Amino acid sequence: MRLLQKLLRKPSNSPGIVAISFVASGFTIAITRYAEHERPRLLHAEFVPANEAQLVTQLGSLVKNHNLEEYDCHILLAPEHYRSISIEAPAVNPEELKQAVGWRIADLLDYSVDQATIDYYRLPQSNRPNTPQMMEAVACTSEVVSAFSERCRQAGLHVKVIDIQETALRNLATLLPENQQGIALLHLEKDNGRVIIQKNGELYLSRKIGSGYQQLADNTIRSGLETDFLEQDSLALEIQRSFDYVENFFDIPPITSLAVVLTPINTQNIINFLTMSHGITARAMDLSAIVDSDILLSDATQNSCAPVIGASLRRALEGGQ
Repeated sequence: MRLLQKLLRKPSNSPGIVAISFVASGFTIAITRYAEHERPRLLHAEFVPANEAQLVTQLGSLVKNHNLEEYDCHILLAPEHYRSISIEAPAVNPEELKQAVGWRIADLLDYSVDQATIDYYRLPQSNRPNTPQMMEAVACTSEVVSAFSERCRQAGLHVKVIDIQETALRNLATLLPENQQGIALLHLEKDNGRVIIQKNGELYLSRKIGSGYQQLADNTIRSGLETDFLEQDSLALEIQRSFDYVENFFDIPPITSLAVVLTPINTQNIINFLTMSHGITARAMDLSAIVDSDILLSDATQNSCAPVIGASLRRALEGGQ
């Protein structure tokens, strides 16, 4: 199964999408129902702690409890399960592109291309003359895709799509009022994070962040000394560099708004620091305000489940990548 390949398929007749992301300590899951003439509705989202031996049993229970046998299953790869590499688009015929991308990134992978599942998506064309067309190559081991797909099959699910963090978070960003003029979205996990910049559903940039909400909170709590804000300064610098890169490389009007996915602790302190100390126009993104839902979404649930919620909303984006 190719990454992203089936994302442009004909609309599904299934009642909805169940998105699952397997992580070291369990899995996150989001279930969204689609009904004709209605907005997609989030029915369930949670992080399920489970060891390797418990995964299929725990997932199978959710499948039965929520009647998910007819739902489309989207597996969302966690950041540690794949690599995304920016490259110039090879000048080859469309039917040769996948193979050419594989050759281009072969030396950058820790495993043989023969053992890899590879796909790609194009970035917007820069408005600057003579600027090459760029694309993101996405690669993971075929073993990972097969193992995750088999877990879902054993639990009674039908896998339709293998998704990635960038496009899942993009789906959430498109729901924001700033979608047309462009907006960045920051998702901080405990020990790391990711910032994406998108406009009208097109991804311009995705960048990994080395700090997570725990380090940022620890620095804030420890003392008020300026030397304790190195993590926050580094985060602000990465975000500002991302804004500057997109503006300069693509030659588009500045995109300056930042939406921050809620964290379990200290969300407002992080936003205040970015806004007051670095002039970044940041605000909290409460999924409860932009996603129709049958459940209460705590800050912790929003943080852990934001990517799978975004993945479960993919069908709502016509022509999404």
